[in-house]
Amino acid sequence: MIDEQKYLVLEGLKAGVSLRVKPDFYDSLPYIFSHWPYEITSTPSEVFASLEWSDERYRLSSPFMDRVDRYREPVNAICAIVAELAWARLREDPSLLCLHGAAADFAGRLVVFPATRRAGKSTLSVAMNAAGIRMFTDDFLPVFVSGAGIISGISSGVSPRLRLPVPEQIGENAKAYMARRKTLSNKQYTYVSPLKTENASFNESAPIGGFVFLEREDGASAELKEISTADALKTIIKQNFSRAGNAGDILTMLQFLSHNLPSYLLRYDHAEPAIEILKQKFSAWSEDIPRYKPRAMLENEAENGQRTFSVYRNVSYGQFEQAEGVEVVSTDGQSFLTGRNGQSIHYLNEGAAMMWQILSEPTSMEEAVEILLEAFPGQKRGQIERDVKSCFKDFAKNGLLNRISSAEPAKMVAE
Repeated sequence: MIDEQKYLVLEGLKAGVSLRVKPDFYDSLPYIFSHWPYEITSTPSEVFASLEWSDERYRLSSPFMDRVDRYREPVNAICAIVAELAWARLREDPSLLCLHGAAADFAGRLVVFPATRRAGKSTLSVAMNAAGIRMFTDDFLPVFVSGAGIISGISSGVSPRLRLPVPEQIGENAKAYMARRKTLSNKQYTYVSPLKTENASFNESAPIGGFVFLEREDGASAELKEISTADALKTIIKQNFSRAGNAGDILTMLQFLSHNLPSYLLRYDHAEPAIEILKQKFSAWSEDIPRYKPRAMLENEAENGQRTFSVYRNVSYGQFEQAEGVEVVSTDGQSFLTGRNGQSIHYLNEGAAMMWQILSEPTSMEEAVEILLEAFPGQKRGQIERDVKSCFKDFAKNGLLNRISSAEPAKMVAE
C-alpha cells in the first residue's frame, strides 16, 4: 500500500524531497538522520528530488540527476537521498566548499580524513565514536570561511554508514559499541545511530585543524607520517565536489589549507591502534588557527567566477599565450590552475607544466616543438609533436589560451 503524498523537509534546507512511498519507509529515517532535525509534512514544498514506490522499486528522480535511479530497499534509497542532500546544500549556498571525507573533533578542531577508495574512513569513524571521539561526518563536510578568516567545517547530522560485512579490524570496542546502539541494516550497509552527545548536531561548526589521509593495508602496523604539501593539495582538490563556486576561490582556499595546516598519512590495519596514535598526535594544538584572506576578484569577473573566454577550433597555426584571468598555484614543483571560465581546476603534469611556462610568451606549436627538441635532444620529433599538439588542444578546449593573431575568429563562450 502506498501512503499519500508527503514531503521530507530537513532543517536548514528550503527544498525537500517529495515522497510517495510505503508507510514503513518512514521508520528508517530516524536511524539515518539521527542528528539532523526533519519533519514529514503533507504541505506542498519546493523539492529537489522525488522518491516513489512503483513496480516493486523505489524510484529516485531529480532535475539535477542524469537518470532515474531504482532501489529495492529503503536503506539504499536513503543512501542515494543523502548524496543528493549534499548537492542540495551546495546549490542553496554556493559559498560553501564541500569535501568528500570524514571529520572528527580533536581538542576543539577538526581533523579531516579525505575519502580514498577502501581506506576505511567510515569504519574508522565508528571506531572513533566508540573511543569517545566526537564525529562531525563520515562522508561529506561543508566548509565555510568566517568573517574573521577562520576556515571551518559543518556537521552533516547524518549517521555513519558501514559497508557490510563489518571488517574484523574495527576492533572489539567498536563491536561492543555497535551492539549498544540502534542500527539499520540490509545486505549491503548498516547505519549506526550515535547518541546525541557522540556526534555533532546538524550545522554545528568547528575550525579545521589538519588532514589525515588514510591507507589501510593488511598486516600494517599503525604509523602516522607527514606528507608533502603538493600531495596533500592534489588529494584535497580531488575530494572537493563544489561545482557552483568560483574555481579560483576554491583553489586558493585549498592551497591555503594545505600550506598552513599539517597533513599526514596514516597507514594502518586495525582501527584501535590507529586511533591511539591519532589521540596522541592531536591531544592539543600548538599553533594558532591560521586566518584566510579571500583573494581579490579578477577584472570583469562575476561573483560566480564566470568570464567570457575564447575557444579555438584549430590550434595548428598562429601564436598563443596564456589566457588572462587564470589562477595558478604551484606547490613543491607541481602546478594547478583554473580553467573553463573559472569553473574547473586542472592539475598539470610535468610536461603540461613545462608547456604552460613556454606559453608565458607568444608561441606557436612549431616553436614549442623546437624549444622542447632543444631541451630534450634524445626525444623523437614525432612524439614531441604529438605531445605538443595534444597539450595545445587541451589548453584551448578549457579556455586557457589566447591567440595573438588569427585569420580564424575565435568562438566566444560564456558559461
